[in-house]
Amino acid sequence: MNLRMQEAVLHLNKYDSSSKSAQDAQKLLNALKGTHEVVGCRFRHYKGGLYKVIGEVIHTETEEKLVTYEDQDGTVWARPKDMFFGKVVVDGKEAKRFTKID
Repeated sequence: MNLRMQEAVLHLNKYDSSSKSAQDAQKLLNALKGTHEVVGCRFRHYKGGLYKVIGEVIHTETEEKLVTYEDQDGTVWARPKDMFFGKVVVDGKEAKRFTKID
């Protein structure tokens, strides 16, 4: 568990679990799980491009989780988390959309 996750857990433990603040904190903690392990890692897109994961954001209106990542030219992109870590079918074969390379 990284430092941010530890801080979130400590913060969460300060609240009565039935309070709105605790529920919001728990929602945030759940949203942070998963993507933080790959922040800073490079991925190869199935079409060949190289990208570095910057982090995860939550859409303000839909609360959809998005992965933010940067291409080699410095352009920042965002894609739904499920899609980023999902699979595609290429020439009739299933493949990861992005494959971690470091």
